[in-house]
Amino acid sequence: MSCLSRRRFLAASGGLAVAPLLSRAASIAPVREIHRGGMIYRQLGRTDLLVSLLSFGSHTDPGYKISAPHGQVLNEEGQARRDRQVARALDLGVNMIDVYENNGQWEPVARLLEGQRSRALVSVCRQFNMFVGENIDQAAKLFGHVDMYRIYLGAGERVRDKDLEDWDMLRKGKQAGKLRAIGISTHSEAIMMSALDEFEDLDYVMFPYNFIHARTDYTDFLPAARAKGVGLIAIKPLSAGSIVNLDPLARPGAKPESSQMRLYRDEHRPLPPAVVSELTKSLHRLADETLCQAALRFVYSRPFLTSVMPGMFEDYMIEENYQALQRSLKLSREEQAALDAARQVAWAAGPRWLPRHYQWLDREFRA
Repeated sequence: MSCLSRRRFLAASGGLAVAPLLSRAASIAPVREIHRGGMIYRQLGRTDLLVSLLSFGSHTDPGYKISAPHGQVLNEEGQARRDRQVARALDLGVNMIDVYENNGQWEPVARLLEGQRSRALVSVCRQFNMFVGENIDQAAKLFGHVDMYRIYLGAGERVRDKDLEDWDMLRKGKQAGKLRAIGISTHSEAIMMSALDEFEDLDYVMFPYNFIHARTDYTDFLPAARAKGVGLIAIKPLSAGSIVNLDPLARPGAKPESSQMRLYRDEHRPLPPAVVSELTKSLHRLADETLCQAALRFVYSRPFLTSVMPGMFEDYMIEENYQALQRSLKLSREEQAALDAARQVAWAAGPRWLPRHYQWLDREFRA
């Protein structure tokens, strides 16, 4: 392993073709964008909403979670940290904040936005098993209105009758002025395609997109969605933080969302020396940029995406994610080489580079 050449390393790890993937992405129509105050804003589908290219994800820091009657909430210290981080993101021009009620974030965000509601686009996804119309009413009452409301659709080949009933309630909520934009989140391209056909007035779709799982760029879905004017929002741009495990030059103390997220987790072994060497050589050419920043810029650079939504648990994550956006959105050859090498590592490792509860991500996109 210690003398494995780059050519042998890439050959052994599958040799994923990158150029065709990138060329297909380049052929999809870009989204209208404006630059204002150091932030990039892109239009959400056919709506009049301009969403910041970097948005604030809904997941909360697991290190500060405590049990609650309905889900989990942050303890006092954890909530103070998150409030400070959301406020900092707003100051940097981030305007879309995703909130999960089962993480106890509806009320804290509502308090934070008192007197400045116009600064933020509040994004909501029903988390509890309750009538969607009731959930919409509760959210609209708390926030005044909901800018972006979505339902989650699980695996399958087509949307279900129950999903169509829920969708009718979203359309009625929008017609009543309670919701400004309505959409779905899903991890299945078959469901995405079905929703394009079945859901009238679909404004946007949230779906996993990162430099490893971009695969063939959703060959059918992306062109069809753009042709219909549906907005596209990337979730899991860092695979729930797992990409930090591919970075031998990661910031000290940097960690994924779960402590179990590591390559070769079942064997509890670190990266092979040759892999570390290969990644390090590439990353040294990135000057002060981490692999996570380069990975985010890969997603930022997809002109058909409206926004990119990572989870942010530390103050430095907000600053570094913003810095990544400030740089040129074109990846240098050295940066692309680093991403390619990391992609090969994950590809060779199989789904084990992700925790067990996220391994469906690899299974879905390797099918």
